[in-house]
Amino acid sequence: MISGDILIKIRALLDNYKNIDYLNQFLKQRTGILEFFPSTQETEEFKQCVNNLHLINEKAEDLGDFQTPTHLTDRICKYLRDNGTVPDTIIEPTCGLGTFILSSLKIFPSLKYVYCVEIQKEYEWFFKLYLLQQSFEQKVNVDIEFHRDNIFTHRFSNKFTQFLNGFSKNILILGNPPWVTNTELSVLNSDNVPYKSNIKRDRGIEAITGKGNFDIAEYIIIQMIQQFSNRPGKIAMLCKTSVMKNIIRDIRKTNLKLSNIKSVLIDTKKEFNINAKGGLFLADFGTHAENFCTISSLYEKNYPSKKFGWRNDKFVSNIDLYENYKYMDGKSPFVWRQGVKHDAAKVMVLSIKNNNMLNGLQEEVRVEEALLFPFIKSSDLKTPVIRSSDRKIIITQTSLKEETEYIADKYPKLWKYLISHSKHLDNRKSVIYKKRPRFSIFGIGDYAFKPYKVAISGFYKKSNFSLIFPINNKPAMLDDTCYYLFFDNFKDAFITWIILNMDFTKEFLSALVFLDSKRPYTKDILMRVQIFKIAESLTYDGLNNFYQEHLAGYIEYNFNETDFISYLH
Repeated sequence: MISGDILIKIRALLDNYKNIDYLNQFLKQRTGILEFFPSTQETEEFKQCVNNLHLINEKAEDLGDFQTPTHLTDRICKYLRDNGTVPDTIIEPTCGLGTFILSSLKIFPSLKYVYCVEIQKEYEWFFKLYLLQQSFEQKVNVDIEFHRDNIFTHRFSNKFTQFLNGFSKNILILGNPPWVTNTELSVLNSDNVPYKSNIKRDRGIEAITGKGNFDIAEYIIIQMIQQFSNRPGKIAMLCKTSVMKNIIRDIRKTNLKLSNIKSVLIDTKKEFNINAKGGLFLADFGTHAENFCTISSLYEKNYPSKKFGWRNDKFVSNIDLYENYKYMDGKSPFVWRQGVKHDAAKVMVLSIKNNNMLNGLQEEVRVEEALLFPFIKSSDLKTPVIRSSDRKIIITQTSLKEETEYIADKYPKLWKYLISHSKHLDNRKSVIYKKRPRFSIFGIGDYAFKPYKVAISGFYKKSNFSLIFPINNKPAMLDDTCYYLFFDNFKDAFITWIILNMDFTKEFLSALVFLDSKRPYTKDILMRVQIFKIAESLTYDGLNNFYQEHLAGYIEYNFNETDFISYLH
């Protein structure tokens, strides 16, 4: 906050100068800002802000920003200084209240030029107030160029470009860009959204949609790197760890030339009171390009570091651990499938209570049983073996393109039920239902009706695989947050279930998945598990011993060496 004494001094200072040119000249000497007031009108607005000082209206969701506390920006700047960063130029693309700039002025004596961009006028005024307050304690010998603009459309000034070309030896891009996605901002009708350029060089539908939803911070960081990485310097920006993962995953596609890439973790709960994991994305510019990132901590010098990134054309979450299990990486001999997608749980999913069926609207449902199947949700997959369920799901199709009118003739009660709830089904938002048969579902095919399944939740942090039996002589269906393998033969399902639950399979998966992702386990990850390669490295005794020690308590089944050999072939 601005102290009362400082406010009195600032008000007096503003009243002493009636000429904007003289005022700007004086303020340049005090604060370093090249043009403090672009117009007389802005001078009056600033005076009004000072005279009616109020708490900042943090339109945080609109701009997706978490204003960085001064103690954190001080700590980050000291960390950079102590690790050899000596910038003469700083670029802050999303300045906010300017705490990073204020810390930089205190901690980097080498600094000559600061270039700031901020879209919100209110933040600009408070940054300038804080800078004035700091100028009473510390003389500013730095040129500061400030622009109120949208960083996504901003053009850097000729004056700044001339300085970079003629004088700058070491730039630092520093800041804390918005921690939200373009979709979240679009919902709020914010102007702070980038033009959908294809910065990742995606093809086809991915390029058309921009992959649908992306992090604003990721866009800004990539944009800054592409614009300035041909100059000596580095980038240090706060963001979610998921953003860092995406940048490294796509580093070859985006052709970013970075080295000494680090993820310096912070306590986001303590610093910003949010649950998303994050830290400082730190990297050097240059011609030498690396494709991995080392994880460390802002608070602990002896933090047990690990690396994630590319190894032998494979993207992994733990490079050192991956080296022990890379022989397992390849293409699964089985096809992993995702569960049923319907986007109408209140209508399509029925709960069984006291021998009655209730839908999500708490209505009792009485329809033919033929198209009702046992239903397993992601939360059920904590149990290693599943033989029962208290839910059913309506399965309207056996394949994606199957027409659904047959239901009206064969199962009139069910058809009447679907028609009576058509407002829920016909108004499903996803475009995948457009131009499809009425009451369509996805994640359906011959595979869904196989009797035995081995499944995993995409959401869990641990790779627990469940063996699923038919329930009441019907194959169980899973929801679309689950992934599963399917089998006609119980022995094949049983042995696969054991192999997937073995310690080294789980270790291998832990070297691939990023646990801070919303859905750590995906089809792409699971399709990399070469189950037969793992099986070939086992003996029957090793497999059976693991089963007896860890899984036999959930299901008793006697399988012999002949069964194992048959599985291998």
